[in-house]
Amino acid sequence: MPAQRTFSSISSASQASLRQQYEQSLQRLAVGFNTRGRMYSHQGKDFYPSLEDVHNRSNTTVPEDNEFEDLGLNDFIIAQRRIAHHCVGRRREFMSVHTHGLISRGVEDWDMDDEPHSGEVEVSIGYAAAIGMAAIESDVMLSERVSSLFCF
Repeated sequence: MPAQRTFSSISSASQASLRQQYEQSLQRLAVGFNTRGRMYSHQGKDFYPSLEDVHNRSNTTVPEDNEFEDLGLNDFIIAQRRIAHHCVGRRREFMSVHTHGLISRGVEDWDMDDEPHSGEVEVSIGYAAAIGMAAIESDVMLSERVSSLFCF
């Protein structure tokens, strides 16, 4: 019985830690979310997605079948940058040290105390890093297909 209590306390502590990380991630995303206060999606058909919805949809390494067409440009870039952030660790072995450092720095949150924050720079770097990660993902998928077809 004590073993179960210990496991439960570890489990609940772990869940609390995960919940705290989730909330911190939401807070960071909220800073630049829906800056124009849109009520309707980019296409104008539906209501603009909530911060939590965009966070959950972009909390993946495989964003299959999700083009984020309903988001405004800034939120679209934030979502793509979050996805690239999740992919960097998974594909590290396919990148040189230089490429990994470049893309990692581009997808990380702006956390430089000695430099003033620039939203334009952050969005630009995030977009470039997301495109770089997408190119690496595409290259890895192509390599895997070729390997499976020709049994290398």
